[in-house]
Amino acid sequence: MKQTIIAALLLFSGFSFSQNDRPLSRANWDPQNYQVGNLYPGYVITLQGDTVRGFLKAGSRCAIDGVGASNQNTAVFYTNQADKKPAAKYKPEDIKGYQVADKLYESINYSGGLFKKANFNLVVEDGAIRTYEWYATVENYALLRRGTNESLAEFDARRFDIKLIIAKKPTEPIDFSMLGLSFAKKMPELIADNEEMAQKVANKEKGYTFLNLFEVIREYNSWAETNNRK
Repeated sequence: MKQTIIAALLLFSGFSFSQNDRPLSRANWDPQNYQVGNLYPGYVITLQGDTVRGFLKAGSRCAIDGVGASNQNTAVFYTNQADKKPAAKYKPEDIKGYQVADKLYESINYSGGLFKKANFNLVVEDGAIRTYEWYATVENYALLRRGTNESLAEFDARRFDIKLIIAKKPTEPIDFSMLGLSFAKKMPELIADNEEMAQKVANKEKGYTFLNLFEVIREYNSWAETNNRK
């Protein structure tokens, strides 16, 4: 019942779901844009915050049935594009994050379930509060086939369980689906440094409810960016 309510709220908020209530990815996974196995320009961010540029191998978006290497658990770094062997293979505990092609990943304490373990999550919206996507394959993943008139995003929504995560601190990620019934309590804590906005959310004022989640995050991020420049 709770999941049905949350799904309905998300639909009314303009967030797209497939028929089985799985969200459409905000990332561009079209093969013309991103091909698994290719090397793309990118960088890794060390634990000290340094950026080391080079090339990274494009991995799959998640481990198949939870088994194997993927972008979410391994970053394969090459110093030069012509190198035959990688200079390093990084785990989520080794670096803060990395970019491969147009895909930015950050190591945050989210791994798809209740147990919070550091993994690379895909950043789909930047800012003081970031939005991430986490992927897992659905049952019978290998047997699914794309329909004739089905878009890649719609097909992905059938074959992947895509979870949206928001986080202000890498150690405190929040599963998007868990915000629905406690938005007025949890969101003000995230944006407490903007007292006016936090109060509007706590009071459930028009335009500051769960239905306006992304607008609230963008307004806060804009405010945070402006204040950080002062």
